[in-house]
Amino acid sequence: MSKYTKLKNDFQNFVLSNKSSLYSSDEIKFINLVFEKFNEIAEVGTSGGNRRAKLLKDLLIREWLNVSDQLNIVNSNSETTSFPIKQLKKIEIENFRGFSQVFSHEFPKPYTLIFGSNGTGKTSFCEALEYSLLGYLSEAESKRYDSNKYIINSITGKGQTPKLTVIDNNDKELLVTASPNSYHFCFIEKNRIDGFARISANTPSNQTQLLSVLLGLEDFNSYVSGFTENIENYININEQDGVKHKELAQKTRETELDRTNVEKNMNELSKLSSEKERLITESKLKMTFHELDIYIHGDETKKGRLFDVDNEIQNMSSIRYESNSLINMTGDNDKLLLSLNEYKQLKESLDKSKDQISFKQLFTSVNELRKISENKCPACHTPITTTLLNPFDHAVEKLSELSKLSQMEDKIKLISEDIISKTIKLLADIQLKIKYAKELSLSAQFSFTQDLLSKELKHYNINDKLVNVEELVNEVKRNKESLEAIEKLLQFKNLEFEDSIHRKTILQEEKNNLQIISDKLKSIKTKESTYQSLIRDAEERLTNFDILNKELIREVEAEKKQIAINKQFVIAYKSTLAKLKTYNSELPVKLISNMNDLTRDFYNEINKHDADFELLEKIELPVKPDDRINAYFKDNPTKAVDALHVLSEGHVRCLGLSLLLSKIVRDNINIIIFDDVVNAIDDDHRGGIRELLFNSPLLNNKQIILTSHAEEFIKDLENQVAKKQHNKLISRVTFLTPENRVIRTDTVSTSHYLTNAKTFLDRSQKRDCLRYCRSALENINSSLWKRLGKSYNTLISVQIRHPKGMPDTMSAAQGLSKLMKDLKKKEGILKFDRIIETYDYLTGLETTNNTAWNYLNKGTHEEEELYEFDSLLVKKIYEYIEILDNEAKAV
Repeated sequence: MSKYTKLKNDFQNFVLSNKSSLYSSDEIKFINLVFEKFNEIAEVGTSGGNRRAKLLKDLLIREWLNVSDQLNIVNSNSETTSFPIKQLKKIEIENFRGFSQVFSHEFPKPYTLIFGSNGTGKTSFCEALEYSLLGYLSEAESKRYDSNKYIINSITGKGQTPKLTVIDNNDKELLVTASPNSYHFCFIEKNRIDGFARISANTPSNQTQLLSVLLGLEDFNSYVSGFTENIENYININEQDGVKHKELAQKTRETELDRTNVEKNMNELSKLSSEKERLITESKLKMTFHELDIYIHGDETKKGRLFDVDNEIQNMSSIRYESNSLINMTGDNDKLLLSLNEYKQLKESLDKSKDQISFKQLFTSVNELRKISENKCPACHTPITTTLLNPFDHAVEKLSELSKLSQMEDKIKLISEDIISKTIKLLADIQLKIKYAKELSLSAQFSFTQDLLSKELKHYNINDKLVNVEELVNEVKRNKESLEAIEKLLQFKNLEFEDSIHRKTILQEEKNNLQIISDKLKSIKTKESTYQSLIRDAEERLTNFDILNKELIREVEAEKKQIAINKQFVIAYKSTLAKLKTYNSELPVKLISNMNDLTRDFYNEINKHDADFELLEKIELPVKPDDRINAYFKDNPTKAVDALHVLSEGHVRCLGLSLLLSKIVRDNINIIIFDDVVNAIDDDHRGGIRELLFNSPLLNNKQIILTSHAEEFIKDLENQVAKKQHNKLISRVTFLTPENRVIRTDTVSTSHYLTNAKTFLDRSQKRDCLRYCRSALENINSSLWKRLGKSYNTLISVQIRHPKGMPDTMSAAQGLSKLMKDLKKKEGILKFDRIIETYDYLTGLETTNNTAWNYLNKGTHEEEELYEFDSLLVKKIYEYIEILDNEAKAV
């Protein structure tokens, strides 16, 4: 067993609903695959990107080739021609849900009433019956929980299958074998009736859904809807869409591209031949392309012409030496010596006029002070007007007389600057020649004094440098040979430079021409190499295509085979799914076929206390999935209305119960297990159900097990029958509040009034006996009144103590007795004699034993100092009420 036992059984029923010959071999393989991997498939549905479709794809790849094409599902659990058992005999429960200890219960009577409040264990008891008969628990299945784990008792940590003994149709006792098909409709559950009444039914498909819920097919509906209609969106059936096919197609396209490229590159090579010829012509060197390449670029043995030309250009003289010639230097030196002599003569003359120079400086200063103090002597501040001579005018006169001296100073300055300039030029020229001599590695040596060469010459110290300048000029004369040698070398180098300029121009022009040819050569060779490489690579790929793609080609062939299998699978999937969906949509209709009259009768029986316009003249249940449930009411029996649209929720619940009871009667099911169904029906219709259970001839010979936590319903149900029948028909199990999580039961207690009255009578508890006799009398009065109301006008007179009170018990008894006496007198009815006689006895107690009469009429009260009841009287009252019970409930 597993958490999908019921679903798997429902799927098996679908498979077996058709003959195996109606399935193709691929459909059988698909059915076998689903059946073998049922739990995995049931676990997932269309959610999460259709996980079921993806799972089926994986199973197709992994399992399909190994799945048999012979149907593996045997008809071991199919419906039998008749219900296999007559009644339940005994059940033993241990380590099951709430039962940790051994619990044993026999089913000796047709009716077993299971009463208990929530949490006392009655649900566990009902589940034990369900697990024994069906092999699974609906609650566990709906939660997708493994039933084997679901039944484990929390205290012992164990789970055992209950032992249910039954009596088969041959009156043989045996342990029942679980069979969902045989026993599924034995159970009438509150949840299914609730679901039937709760879901909106605006369309025929909604009504089919309601019927599925009522018949316990909701999970199967969900399972079937979990198969996508578009399986081909998840399983490839087109070779063109194959991954490997696409990869090979891409590579094949690349091959075609290779062929195109070979042709294209061959054409390009052909074009290059023309370019080569054109280049040979343009070069004017009368060489082949190869020879031209070697001539320009060289080879392994020698350098090319381009290299040689460039190397020659690089090694050509590129410097022109600028230096003063020796003749110029000698001429300059002579001029320099003349300037020195003139400088000396002027300097001697100027030195002789030192006093005049001092006065010149004085007069110049006085003349400058005139700007500051024109009216006073700047030295003594004597006013100018009082001086012997005006100092400022005198200074002007004297400066005019000393102008020649100033001219001499200016000339000395010019000469000194000229000397310095020429000396600096001479030093620079000497140093440049010494530098060139070193650069050109001249062997001649210079003997210039380095101090002289490094001296700074400025006009303000010219007097100190005159000797050095003369010495420098003398050193030039002394180094004349070395200076002449460097002079000749520089002239030679400059001649070389002049020659290289012309040669370089010719070589550069040749280099430029060679470079142009070189660039074209390289371009042609690069293109040629590229085209040849592309052709070679493409031809290699073309040659090796099958070898390089051997594995891919093999995979493509395998993919083709898989796609062929995929096509078979998808065809089988779609055809099987179509059958499955048709079966699923038709199943609710099939299960309720030929039940119109039964459903109407059960519905009217449950609602018999309603007005006539709420009762059904007939009902038409769907005969195909898109039909509605049509109802015809007694007030307008020719007009069909949508039953689920016009009925109240309470009446829809009654209709759901009627359908399930009709299914049981139609299929000759001998056992009915009501799992808390009473709480699915409103209070107004519970009375009809009570009467239905005991009075309907359709339910004769059915073993009924009813669980409920409705105390009043159980009490009313027990008192529905007379005590004599109660003892034969009804057994009761009361589940008590557990102690330490251990289920406790009471199989003795009962709510039947006369049974309890007899118990207290046997214990000599006379007051309690009378208390239950009074309750029994009230129940008998009510029951008799209803029964008489079916055939007669039951208007009677009763006494009521207050406006909101109920009629006194004995007042109702007197009214019913008088009604039956009148009926007997008018219509000669004799069957009421025993009832009238009993009522007369009981009402006569008012005069013969008023205390007993008060107990029966008003009920017992806690009073002190009451006299003891006569045991014989109490026994006689009990016996009379028992007679009344038997007679009244037989009317």
